[in-house]
Amino acid sequence: MPEFRKMDKGGMPPGDDVSDELVFKVGKAVGQIVGIKQAHKADLDAAQTDDERQEVSQRVELEAIDVINGQGLSVDQYNEVITAADDNPDLEQRLLTAARTVL
Repeated sequence: MPEFRKMDKGGMPPGDDVSDELVFKVGKAVGQIVGIKQAHKADLDAAQTDDERQEVSQRVELEAIDVINGQGLSVDQYNEVITAADDNPDLEQRLLTAARTVL
């Protein structure tokens, strides 16, 4: 599952209490971020210097932030749900199901 940045779960409710709407938004973002990473894989593979690799990585990161924000989420909200899914197989499955709508 693509993780943007590792965050503390903080106030995240248990996975079973995460709304279907939030799961759908995060899952859709996950699917789109996977697509972004795949689209830039050739650029990353072709990068010959650390600076070039960093530039490609920064483009991917900015596009991922746009996708997350486009779902009406903050990066923190996205990361909280992803982190909660790491500890909750049911939530992870719900996210993967939502992500498949994009993939």
